[in-house]
Amino acid sequence: MTGTRDLETSVRNAATAVLPRGVRVAVKPARAQAAPTFHVMIHAGSAEHRFLAGWAGEGWPADVERLTAAVPDVEVVFAKQLSRGAKDWLLAHQRGWVDESGDANVSLSTGLIIVREARTRQVKTEARIKWTRTMLAAAEAVLAGVTPTVEAIETATGISRGASANALARMEKLGLLHRSQATRGRGSARSVVDHDAFVDGYAAAAAMLRLSQRVIRIHRLWRDPFEAFESEIGPALNHHSQSWAVTGAAASILLAPYLSDVTVVELYVDDDLFANPDHLADVLGGRVVDRGQLIEVRSLPTSMSAKGPVVSGIHLALPARVYADLKAVGGRSAEAAHHLRETVDVGPHS
Repeated sequence: MTGTRDLETSVRNAATAVLPRGVRVAVKPARAQAAPTFHVMIHAGSAEHRFLAGWAGEGWPADVERLTAAVPDVEVVFAKQLSRGAKDWLLAHQRGWVDESGDANVSLSTGLIIVREARTRQVKTEARIKWTRTMLAAAEAVLAGVTPTVEAIETATGISRGASANALARMEKLGLLHRSQATRGRGSARSVVDHDAFVDGYAAAAAMLRLSQRVIRIHRLWRDPFEAFESEIGPALNHHSQSWAVTGAAASILLAPYLSDVTVVELYVDDDLFANPDHLADVLGGRVVDRGQLIEVRSLPTSMSAKGPVVSGIHLALPARVYADLKAVGGRSAEAAHHLRETVDVGPHS
């Protein structure tokens, strides 16, 4: 873990890099804080600007959210290189940012304004690599505890050997997996570089796929959705679907209770059942509607997505998939996602 003194230097250097020459920067660690935080003093002429800064590691959205949840008074977030999603989150929550790539957007009540975009840095590798379904399947396998070897991924997911090799290689290029020179060769395993970054990268890609998925909306009568799934819908799905799983808010209540109730149950079913909406509606005991739905059905994104636990006869999606779906919905669901990740081990387990 990087020490406080090293982070203090990183904050000072990053701040100095985005300021005009001659402006003095002083940094002092803040005491008794739950995350790496620093008092920053910027002296420009006769003016002095002070603010509380926090260090958000690599700069993923989850890094930023953890920092600001631990220290709500942070005014400016520093990181190695903030992702676009992290910057958007900070902008929405009226906090400034500075990162080691040379990007900065700070506007303080003292009159300090810094807006700078680094023009000479190389584009991150992840911006050039588009996640595919096979990559998501491989990532979910790793999140479920499968060793990141071609053979193990092929066996767990059912995707071809070539697709498995390509998926792992692409995640290695993204910096999510690592394989040392000493362990290269057939059957060699990669290792996860950073568990939080792996989950964040997967969740962002899963959310993008979700946006492109077709949704079938079903309305049916029930007094309690969990009771209906346990006694009626679950047994019917077991008979008519090879693989199915509840995700989203309903799954989070069973995995890590945070939300008090669920308005719409999100459900994944296999491609065959999803291809026939009328038959699907009959299995679920309802009817297809354009609005007023109580169940939203999507086709299973990958074969691994349904590999979560079974609770009271209800098949749940892989916890990492539940987390990604909650994050994609946002609002209270995003809060439930944070609680789920803090409560349940969503992986990776390799």
